[in-house]
Amino acid sequence: MNTYSHIDTPFNLRHTCWFCGEPSNDVVEFPKTAQPVAKIGHSPIALPACNECARINYSKNLTSIWSVRDQIKHTLIDKYAKHLGIGENWTEQELIDSDFSGSTLGGFGRSAWKMYQIAKQRVDYKGWPLSVDDIPLEVYDETSGFEFDGTRYTSINSCIDYFTKAAGVDKELLSQLVDIVSSDRFSYALRISKLNKNVSNTKRSEIIEEVLQQESEQEEILLEQVNSMFNPNVEEVNISGSIAPVFAIQWALANKVKDLAHLCALEDEYFDYFEHLGGPAAFMSYNGLQLYLESRQDPEWVEKSDPNKQYW
Repeated sequence: MNTYSHIDTPFNLRHTCWFCGEPSNDVVEFPKTAQPVAKIGHSPIALPACNECARINYSKNLTSIWSVRDQIKHTLIDKYAKHLGIGENWTEQELIDSDFSGSTLGGFGRSAWKMYQIAKQRVDYKGWPLSVDDIPLEVYDETSGFEFDGTRYTSINSCIDYFTKAAGVDKELLSQLVDIVSSDRFSYALRISKLNKNVSNTKRSEIIEEVLQQESEQEEILLEQVNSMFNPNVEEVNISGSIAPVFAIQWALANKVKDLAHLCALEDEYFDYFEHLGGPAAFMSYNGLQLYLESRQDPEWVEKSDPNKQYW
């Protein structure tokens, strides 16, 4: 049977739910059973929680308090999707200006924004650092959730599910758009989906085809821009058996590298740009470029042996 240690709570937060920030009068105990204790890296803990968060039944197999937090947050997001959706479909001023009347709609107009704010604050709330008896818990957040607009979701799919429910977007359209433009541009995919909520299969296909075409054209433009940066006439240089390859010299010219010291200052940028080559290949090309720039410090060598002297 587990013995749970209560986490340290700042005085000003002594009656606050660690998960959502609401007033607390209960606890969430982690882990739920004895089996995961060896995997969590710290003693079992009890965290202050409101009644609602404490009642959420998280999986007994979870081995990270961050996974517990994400599961509880996901439940809140799903439960209050309609409240959160108010902020997706209205602004506060629009609600004030709207002509809501009658016993039902009038009440909605007066309370809707407050309902949204409360729900939003709860799902966005971040608890305080974890410690027990003033000893910080070495707990690393290793969850692979997805964060958008300040709210953390358990995954990109749960985020899509939320906007399907809260904003009324077409799930299939949003999912396909995210597949095309990637989750990094989720806001762009969502914006298109919000403009096309009630789409037919034909219209959805037309939108997808148009976005695919736009992305293809954009890739071509970017490729042309990259190619225009690089001088196609550059030649590789052999320095004592080490090669400064064409692409490395082109990069140095495009980035207006003046000398060896300047290259060293841009080392991180170089390896980031050529990350796709893999470590050994990127290092060999960088080493060859270093030797080339070192040789260029000798004016006589430049005059007699540098095939690219006219480009610097």
